[in-house]
Amino acid sequence: MSENRVAAVLLDRSLEKHLDYEIPSEMQARIQVGSRVEVFVRKALCKGTVAILKKASTFGTLRPLHRLIEEHGLSDPLWQLAHWMSRYYCCPLQRTLKCLTPPNVRREVKQKTRLTVSLAVTREEALDLCRKLQGKQSAQALVLEKLLKAERPPCLKDLEVSRSSVDTLVKKGAVRLIEIQENGLDDAEFFPSPPKILNGEQAACLTEIQKSLDAGVFQTHLLFGVTGSGKTEVYLQAIQHALSLGKSALLLVPEIALTSQTIERFRARFGLKLAILHHRKSLGERSAAWESLKSGEVKIAIGARSALFCPAKNLGLIIIDEEHDSSYKQNEEMPTYHARDVAVMRGKLEKATVLLGSATPSLDSYANALAGKYRLGVLSTRATLAAQPTMRIIDMKQALDKAGGFTHFCPELLEGIEERTAKGEQTLLLLNRRGYRRMQICSECRYIAKCPHCDLSLTYHKEPNLLRCHLCDYQAQLLRECPSCRGHSQMEFRGFGTEHVERSLRALFPHIRTLRMDRDTTRKKESHEELFKQFRAHKADVLIGTQMIAKGFHFPCVTLVGILNADAQLQIPDFRSAESLFQLIAQASGRAGRSDLKGEVILQTFLPHHPLLPLAASQNYTAFYEREMEERKQFSFPPFSRLIKIVFSGPDEKETNRIADAFRAGLIQSAPPDAEILPMLPAGHPKIKERYRFQFLIKTKAILPMADRLEQLRQKGPLPKNIHMLIDVDPTATFF
Repeated sequence: MSENRVAAVLLDRSLEKHLDYEIPSEMQARIQVGSRVEVFVRKALCKGTVAILKKASTFGTLRPLHRLIEEHGLSDPLWQLAHWMSRYYCCPLQRTLKCLTPPNVRREVKQKTRLTVSLAVTREEALDLCRKLQGKQSAQALVLEKLLKAERPPCLKDLEVSRSSVDTLVKKGAVRLIEIQENGLDDAEFFPSPPKILNGEQAACLTEIQKSLDAGVFQTHLLFGVTGSGKTEVYLQAIQHALSLGKSALLLVPEIALTSQTIERFRARFGLKLAILHHRKSLGERSAAWESLKSGEVKIAIGARSALFCPAKNLGLIIIDEEHDSSYKQNEEMPTYHARDVAVMRGKLEKATVLLGSATPSLDSYANALAGKYRLGVLSTRATLAAQPTMRIIDMKQALDKAGGFTHFCPELLEGIEERTAKGEQTLLLLNRRGYRRMQICSECRYIAKCPHCDLSLTYHKEPNLLRCHLCDYQAQLLRECPSCRGHSQMEFRGFGTEHVERSLRALFPHIRTLRMDRDTTRKKESHEELFKQFRAHKADVLIGTQMIAKGFHFPCVTLVGILNADAQLQIPDFRSAESLFQLIAQASGRAGRSDLKGEVILQTFLPHHPLLPLAASQNYTAFYEREMEERKQFSFPPFSRLIKIVFSGPDEKETNRIADAFRAGLIQSAPPDAEILPMLPAGHPKIKERYRFQFLIKTKAILPMADRLEQLRQKGPLPKNIHMLIDVDPTATFF
């Protein structure tokens, strides 16, 4: 029996301190750090995680633990990871554990079950009974008829008959009802796909990854391969090698939209069940996948950012696809972790191989590779005979002059779309702004319709015919007159989004079939998969969308990509703007000409002489890296320093600003000597959901010493309850 008689429990609710409880004798042999338990707090039952085991408590009489929910809650590596994240991201351990114990675990959501109906008698007896029941009890006869025709026992709901008819047959002993747990896994049938023959570069990269897996040591690899170079095939063969060693593998993708395409390829290759983890899955489905990974029944997990914390048994390989993508960063709540960086730490704790892949690696990752922290593998050519697409940079000022007014499309793009459609080929149009019109403005006094809860103009969406806020989803009717000047002049629309582009294209080419993929068209659970399959099946000639269509999709018939209004990204006052635009252009360009058909990219811009565009057009990442690193070194931006962004929000503008200034002043006094505290400024979105926002940046050489000072200052003087502070470590955006 263990000598530890006291468990310090961290509750799931918002309480940062441990609470001590006595361990009942029947639980002592089973309780361990990371176990999930249920305890009484006053008169209410609350769930929590055992954080510390000790022999005694400084308190007198302790209440006993009420219930042991899960003995093996968190593995030792995950528990260590939680502590590291808590310190590195300046976040209480209680909130960090919330990331590692998702809603399906915290709520003890059970796996879904379904009732199947099968014959309890021989086929001859069932056929004889069916004849007797016809006419008198036709519903019961119909049930028997369907069961006789079915190849395997159908679900009760699929029979489309009343439950009473089935229950009557059960009483007669003719059929039986069997409850089956739904596994929530992807076990659909696919045609098997054998491994492909790798080219020299692919084989060399795979060999290095296999060496790390064989040695069973932690090693991070950066796979830098141009779009279409066959990175996914390297992933597949690396996973196959990990499975052959008895290890499990985890693949993270940046967008939910990519999971359906990835699942198809993985299922076809391995013929195994896959655990799919993302927020569009129901809690029951996630619970089933979670348990299957924990038990070791399933060895391959695929998911978005939060899937990083899945309890995969004997984890040997972690793959971060499109590692540069900003979707891997959590910005809205603490801990503000980056899945790529946490994956590297988890790999270290699990002694696993970590593989980062991208055609446009983040400058931080590429710098780590050049410095020898990561092992660099390069795929410089496309895996097939397909050539890189050609890119044309079009000056939209000249296009507007030719059109005699506003137009979405330059003549070259219109000719290209028409030509591709005639050939039976497909086109992608990228515009990183959704909606129909960006704002509604008074033509006389220039009043702009804004959200009453946020400092943001309302976007007009034509399909519901409403103005909508893209920050808080507030909706309003169109303005018929200006509420400011009450003038007789009309309210005008300015700017445009994907919805406007789609309608304009249909007006120009009524015969062209279009699809649109943005947040408005992908709100439903299966909408990503539906749109992807429709376009893949060539049910549309043109796919119009935001940046989600530029991320890793493989459409063999796409030969033209049009990038509209790319300049908008450069107007954001953020040191990462150029990097984000280069990545977006390169990723979007990679969707063209991925088969034997030649690809072309048309980039429309009002800044044709900007030095970034020729580098993006030629896919010259190395030259871009050198140019961008020179600028960052001059201003001491990452990777030459580390950044922390502190954001304050509150309902009163002056009070929030005062509290933020006071915290900053205290930090200046206690900050390490190498830290630079930048001035306080309103955030890029100064007001969201009735809360005013102020922020400042910290430049430092090392995160942990600064993180410790921040935690000390936070503990020393708690903020008023209505003021919220967000500590964003390694922010991907410094303006918004």
